[in-house]
Amino acid sequence: MSRTNIKLLVIAAAAGLAGIWLMWRIMVIDINRDYYLSFDSSAPRKVDIVCSYGEIYDRNGIPLVNRQERYIAVINPETADKNTLRGHIEDRQKYEECIDGTALFLCEVDSPELDSVTVINVKERYPKENSEAPIAPHIIGYVGEDGGVSGIEKSCNDILRQPKSTVTLSYSVDADGNMLEGDGLSMNWQSSYRTGVCTSLDYEIQLAAQNAMKNVEKGAVVVMDITTGDICAVVSCPDFDPAHPERSLDSEDSPFVNRAFSAYSVGSAFKLVTAGAALEYGISERYSYDCGGSIKVRGSNFDCHRYGGHGRLDMREAMVESCNPYFISLASDIPTDFLYEFAEGLGFGKACRLGSGIQSAAGVLPTARELKVPEEKANFAFGQGKVSATPLQITLLTAAIANHGQMPAPILINGDLSGSEVTAAAAPSFHRVMRSSTADKLRSYMISTLYKENSKAVPEFTTGGGKTSTAQTWTYNENGEENMNCWFTGFFPADEPRYAVTIMIEEGVSGNITCGPVFKEIADSVKMRRYSEKEK
Repeated sequence: MSRTNIKLLVIAAAAGLAGIWLMWRIMVIDINRDYYLSFDSSAPRKVDIVCSYGEIYDRNGIPLVNRQERYIAVINPETADKNTLRGHIEDRQKYEECIDGTALFLCEVDSPELDSVTVINVKERYPKENSEAPIAPHIIGYVGEDGGVSGIEKSCNDILRQPKSTVTLSYSVDADGNMLEGDGLSMNWQSSYRTGVCTSLDYEIQLAAQNAMKNVEKGAVVVMDITTGDICAVVSCPDFDPAHPERSLDSEDSPFVNRAFSAYSVGSAFKLVTAGAALEYGISERYSYDCGGSIKVRGSNFDCHRYGGHGRLDMREAMVESCNPYFISLASDIPTDFLYEFAEGLGFGKACRLGSGIQSAAGVLPTARELKVPEEKANFAFGQGKVSATPLQITLLTAAIANHGQMPAPILINGDLSGSEVTAAAAPSFHRVMRSSTADKLRSYMISTLYKENSKAVPEFTTGGGKTSTAQTWTYNENGEENMNCWFTGFFPADEPRYAVTIMIEEGVSGNITCGPVFKEIADSVKMRRYSEKEK
């Protein structure tokens, strides 16, 4: 074959291959026509911005999240007033990267209104740094990239991740990505004002409790409305910033632990249980014991906190003076099974479920068999030994005493709002844990205890009752001194109790000195509505 024919053959083959490739491209374009058309320069561009997600409300409808705003400017570099805009930019890096281009971009600014740009208000889920304190972060929780990580944010994730408010930006661009003149920018707002979760928290009471605990390093507070079972406030110290939880990951103080729902040795507040069991069993409140400074149980001595003892006491006097030997003697006259069953009926040793994935610890209630060991029963009588409880459990005990023996079922989530559907939680419920006469006597003992000499817990603007605790932990500080868990549990007002409050502070001095002033401030603040004028 001649060289010319070979060239012609090569050219023909190349032309044939080119034809086949062209036919294939036409087929692909036809099959994927919609895909290619989506990149047509005349097609509108759309950007969806979520301005807020589902709300978390207090029991009065006050929002606990989304309380602050940030501002997002929609900037067209070709029409923006750069001189005015430059002084309002928050995201400086993004602005410098995009302002000299021609494409539309979004950038955070410090003002809700600026000339030459459109500004969109976007809700901040949690407070900005150095602004107001986060509200009940251990209850509210926080979110991550995939949704709720803890607290109500996690428990009610499906509802709370529904956008409450969105805006869709629409505009057309040319082949270079520049917005076409004449088409402009259109905005479509969509809102669902019935998306969220209603909690039992009370915004004002929560603020009062947080403020009262502002100088506490490690501790907890629970405030409950005894007429409904609503958990009005939960404070755990230290807390964390839900907007930046990563900053607390390496803290040795365990800021993510909700101490209000964690179990601790109880101490003398448990004497309310021993006294209640004695009265229920039929032992008279005039039961007396002569405290000489210690009491012997088999081969073990249990000392009184007062050197030389308190002398002869009845039940009220023993509660006011918090005399350990008295209650050890009293417990010895109560059948062990009866004492155990009374404590169990009060909820000790049982976890408390408050929502999906939200529950308090069970604490430790020694078994009836363990309490048959005399020394174990002696420790149990004044809240030492193996027994432990959460601040929530102690609050429920106090609520039952203040409520004539009726213990409320604790409520944390009151219902949810999703679209047009409103789901309400169950109505308040109560169950009797002791006779009314028993509760009323314990209540009067707590009033007498609150008003004892040198009490630091007496409110100035209301009345109340309470009981202190200073519980051993068998851990020691660097000076060899034992760390004490200090407690105060009480109610107010005294005549018609409305709220039960429990304070627990780790490594304190005593229940009276460490926790008493916190109770006083909370009671007075709630009574006087000191925080009612805060921004809502």
